[in-house]
Amino acid sequence: MSSPYFGDALSPRKEICNYYAGFPVYALAWSRRDDRGCFRMAIGSLDERANALQVVQLLPQHDAAASERADFGVVAETPVDYPLTRVQWQPGLGADLVAGAGDALYVWEVDGAQLRRRARLATRADYAAPLTAFDWNVVAPNLALTASIDTTCTLWDVEHQQAKTQLIAHDREVFDVAFAANSQDVFVSAGADGSVRMFDLRALEHSTILYEAPAAAAPAASGRQAFTPPLLRLACNALDANYIAAVALDADRVSI
Repeated sequence: MSSPYFGDALSPRKEICNYYAGFPVYALAWSRRDDRGCFRMAIGSLDERANALQVVQLLPQHDAAASERADFGVVAETPVDYPLTRVQWQPGLGADLVAGAGDALYVWEVDGAQLRRRARLATRADYAAPLTAFDWNVVAPNLALTASIDTTCTLWDVEHQQAKTQLIAHDREVFDVAFAANSQDVFVSAGADGSVRMFDLRALEHSTILYEAPAAAAPAASGRQAFTPPLLRLACNALDANYIAAVALDADRVSI
């Protein structure tokens, strides 16, 4: 396998490349396709004044030895109203789509040097609770799943810009969601109630609580003796659906 930037990609070689965004970076994702350049990322900002989504790509004339110079250049950029909590590229080799979760799920198409907005997916036109995360299905790239602070998860048909189903997933805010490996039906979520739950879109009458975070010492200012820490992020093993990792608020360990 070869790369237009590094030649033989299998050759052992160590390089540190830089990109200076000019704003605090909060969300980023590598492009999933190699027909547009292997070294391409989407980057989202976290700024109190104005926010943006950028698509950057490694420059052919980059010099990893010149640490003061950026090795990535901006391919396209668009402003966003609110910081994006997560960005992902659509799997597959269809349209060159990238999505971000904020006050809604936004989908853009990279068209030359422009990011053209293809969709704004929200359950209500006037107001929708902020999204904390989303996941794009690898098996069925037209499906995306969002998590929200209103305790719900929503399955979207991105191609037709319609919500296929919405369910109350947790007792409190949902902070993360992910499809299980090699499945378009099974997904897991983590939330402020301290639990990891598994759902099957073919049988949403039931769910399985896979894990509940143990009680922890509450902050002294709260006046409580103990509390259940929220689970902020989770990750499904891409090779084996039996393994899921989760991390709790202020935790120094990962639970698997």
